[in-house]
This record gives sequence, structure tokens and C-alpha cells, in this order.
Amino acid sequence: MPSKKNDERKLADRATELYWRSAQSVNQIAETMDLSKSGLYALIRPMQADRPCPECGEGLIFPNRTAQQKGIGSCLECEYVDGARPDAEATAAQKLSVEAAGSPEDTDPAGPGTDLEAVGSASVQGPGRRASRSNRVLLGVVLLGVAAGLYATRRSR
Repeated sequence: MPSKKNDERKLADRATELYWRSAQSVNQIAETMDLSKSGLYALIRPMQADRPCPECGEGLIFPNRTAQQKGIGSCLECEYVDGARPDAEATAAQKLSVEAAGSPEDTDPAGPGTDLEAVGSASVQGPGRRASRSNRVLLGVVLLGVAAGLYATRRSR
């Protein structure tokens, strides 16, 4: 009998795959998977940007498809936002999603969508990870949101 964590991991993998590899809208994916949009977003992991951060050398990620389409990579280590120009500045929501992500070692890898392992990459971790207090607080808020989303999703069934 598969474990609950294994089922949640498979659900997160499927959500991530559909989000990054299909042309379906978020609404369509959420409807297909019988999830709310917020529940879907809680499951999705960021996409590896395949280039290093110019400030700290860690791997950049795309927190969402809009950032990927605009080529705006973000660094989880130093909070650098690549390509942030006045005409193509990252939105507050994009910045919040990167800040809320925290560092991968601060997250529970068993929780779907919270491990922040970028798609197409073994890990975005590196030596000398620093964990600021504000990132931990934001991470706690994100994890509470994920838990609430999963609870609401399961309760609605």
C-alpha cells in the first residue's frame, strides 16, 4: 500500500510536469487535477534556469512560467533577480515566491512542492548556505499555506 507522502510526492511531480511541460493554463491544469489554483501552485517546484547567479554563483531558477518566458531568473541564495530592468521588472508576487522559498536545506523534502528542487536539476544547493531569520519566517508561512491548501483540497472531496 503506497504511503500518503509517496502519493503526495507523485501528485506534486505530476503538477510540476504539467505546469512546466504543457501549454495548458493554470486553470485547466487545476481542473484536470481536481485542485484549486492555490493548491496547484503549492505543489509546483521551480524550474532550473541553467545558468549561475552572477553575484554568488549558485544556480538560478524560474519561480513560474511568466519568469521563464521573460528570462527572469531568481537566486534562492542571495535573492538576486536576473534581468530586472525598469521595463521588465519582476512583480512583487515573483519576488515573494522566491523569498518565501527559503533555502532548500530549511525545507522538509517530504512535503510536496516545498523541497524547492528545481526541475531538471539534482539540487540548487551549494556550500555556505545562510539561513536568515526572515526567510525562516516566510518559509513557515508558506508551509502553513501548503498545509491549509492540502487540507482544504482533501476536505472538499
